[in-house]
Amino acid sequence: MRGRRPVVTIEAARKFAEQQGYRWVPNPDADMPYDALAYQDHDAIAVRVRTSRNSPGEYDLWEEFFRDDFDILRTLPMSEGISRELWVRYVWSRIFQRYRVYDNRLSEITMIDRKKPAFPGYTTPLRGKHPDY
Repeated sequence: MRGRRPVVTIEAARKFAEQQGYRWVPNPDADMPYDALAYQDHDAIAVRVRTSRNSPGEYDLWEEFFRDDFDILRTLPMSEGISRELWVRYVWSRIFQRYRVYDNRLSEITMIDRKKPAFPGYTTPLRGKHPDY
């Protein structure tokens, strides 16, 4: 592992995770190479946050592009119920790309930006309130 952890990006990841409905618990052990645990309902995730200058090309494999982080997350001593994810923020972007670790590969997961509440007080002129609320 090279250099210091991206403190500003980790704080941005915390805010973004809380907007997504996750409870963010920072890693208390400096020897463990992950940044936080994120909890939501029945989902627990060990999150490693990274800032990247470049993005993978069209034909690059994510496992090779993020080799160091992938190896670190894959070998974390976590129980089976805790997923492992790499959250990458590119310097030219304001959003995070989520990559979940499965046995020998990384899989990109989309993250919906919920900065604006999803349909708060949604009304239609004919029916009144939205039926889900």
